[in-house]
Amino acid sequence: MCGRLSSFVEIAVALHQVAGAFFDTTLLMVTQERCNATAAGSQVKRQACVSRFYLYNNLLLGITPLVFTFTLARLGDQKSRKITICVPLLGYLVSRSLLLWMILFQLPLEAMFATALLNGFTGGFASFWTGVMAFASDTSSVEERSARLIRIELTSGLAGMIGSVASGHIFVHFTLSRYQGAVLAASSCCLYALSLLYCTLVLKVPPKQTARTPLESDRLLVQAGQDHVAEAAAGVEAEQQNSAEDGSQSETVRLPEGTASAQDERSGCTPLSNITVVLLFAGGVLYDLSVAGGVDVIPMFMLKAPLKWNAVWVGYGNAAGYTIFLTSFLGVKVLSRYLKDTSLIVIGMVSFSSGMLIMAYVKWTSLFFIARAVMMFALIPMPMIRSVISKQISDTSYGKVLGLLQIFLTLTGVIASTIFLKIYMLTEDWYPSLCFSMSSVISCLSIIPIIIVERRLSEPSRYSRRLM
Repeated sequence: MCGRLSSFVEIAVALHQVAGAFFDTTLLMVTQERCNATAAGSQVKRQACVSRFYLYNNLLLGITPLVFTFTLARLGDQKSRKITICVPLLGYLVSRSLLLWMILFQLPLEAMFATALLNGFTGGFASFWTGVMAFASDTSSVEERSARLIRIELTSGLAGMIGSVASGHIFVHFTLSRYQGAVLAASSCCLYALSLLYCTLVLKVPPKQTARTPLESDRLLVQAGQDHVAEAAAGVEAEQQNSAEDGSQSETVRLPEGTASAQDERSGCTPLSNITVVLLFAGGVLYDLSVAGGVDVIPMFMLKAPLKWNAVWVGYGNAAGYTIFLTSFLGVKVLSRYLKDTSLIVIGMVSFSSGMLIMAYVKWTSLFFIARAVMMFALIPMPMIRSVISKQISDTSYGKVLGLLQIFLTLTGVIASTIFLKIYMLTEDWYPSLCFSMSSVISCLSIIPIIIVERRLSEPSRYSRRLM
């Protein structure tokens, strides 16, 4: 039991996600309160204040981790996966405790930009999620990997849903004197601390991660390649001797299928898989562009007419988003028996695109939740894309390749958040749902690379011949 618990990274993910839900609700409501005080009497100015703060905050959160994510991922590959997980968690704990100080000491809202910077300098979510995905890939077989990754997504979603529902009630009903939100911010810090302690003291690095150094791995691969070639040569020599005794001559000799040079063994990827990985990157980036752009607008959309929700309803709205993790997990568990990974990716993309199209016409609370329900499989694509990528590369490259993917996704999220929030600020008075329509169209475009990947994986011999 203890051995299994030491590889159960889902516990750290759950604690991190609940802490994040508490923090997000507190930050949103405190931001609205501060903007209401500075722009009293003007709904347009208040909304512009909230949108402007989140624009700059999301920029800092997205850009600052880019420099450190790949470095932490390489350290995770070479030394320990715990580096890629624990360092970002320490950054979360220190940086997000600043929100509590801002509430207690009535610091200006701009002080929260320091939180985003400090969080980014320790890798942020990009490094944390890269470490979690690499750890899960290391501790699961190829057959179980897709289910393991979507299970982690499910854990994240359920924890986020619980945190979102609870956060609204805690914010409203539990206060310290006149410091509304202080209890929720303090609870968030405590959960981040528990997650960090679990990863530091309980979580164990997979045996194959510590069994050999990268130099030893290279030597073993070279030796394996030499042994394989020696065995093949011995087999060929014996075959030639037998042919000579029988009086037959062999004009051409072919090495057994699967024989590769040491360099090919070390590369971990064929040209075919490299192209497949690039296409998967393209599909993932396009899909993330649509998701990040559309989802980042939803918090502002919930606070403005026609919805105009309070803290409790904001919590319910966020919880509706988190239920997608559960429905996506159930979708993978059921549909994976009959469909390929690429087919599941396409289903998820269509689900999100359809839900965003409905969101563009939301006028009532009930229609908002219907749109969220249609997005029930929207979380399937990204873990499936990571799973397919991990099957195309060597296990010693999980951290680097998945870290590179996370960097692209983070950069895409920054660009999407900037563009979509700017568009929302310009169109909120005459067509606030334009961003949702754009998100739906981009999600449809992301299906194209995945369809190409499906064809390449189903007919590998055809595309391998084209590369020769």
